[in-house]
Amino acid sequence: MKTVQCTFRLPEDVVDLIDKQVGKTRTDKLLSLLGFSCNQNDYTVIEKRLSDLEKRLSQIESKDSDAASQGKKVDANEVRAKEAKARLFKELDALKEKDEIPLYRGKPSITKISEITGIDRGTISKYIKDWGAL
Repeated sequence: MKTVQCTFRLPEDVVDLIDKQVGKTRTDKLLSLLGFSCNQNDYTVIEKRLSDLEKRLSQIESKDSDAASQGKKVDANEVRAKEAKARLFKELDALKEKDEIPLYRGKPSITKISEITGIDRGTISKYIKDWGAL
């Protein structure tokens, strides 16, 4: 085990609790507080426990990243986008049924559709190509 010195600022009552433990050094006292015997010269048990903990953490992190990469979590923006798209298609279908789709040079006029439906031009221009009735 590699020895590394770390400095922590702890509340006074925590330091007192550590100092009340059995052991020569603060490290031994802290290990005693954590449930290990004091003056433990063989730290392999601790190393094994830490490596097991690191493995568990990496498994949890990999599961989280897998779930995120698979897109299982639906973002609020995606929900709003689907709702806006559905609303636009509904409005366009209603205009088509009435044969009132405003055209400009043979294509639907985004500005006029926006004025009629109240949907902003950016949403219309983004999704109008996906509308099947063109």
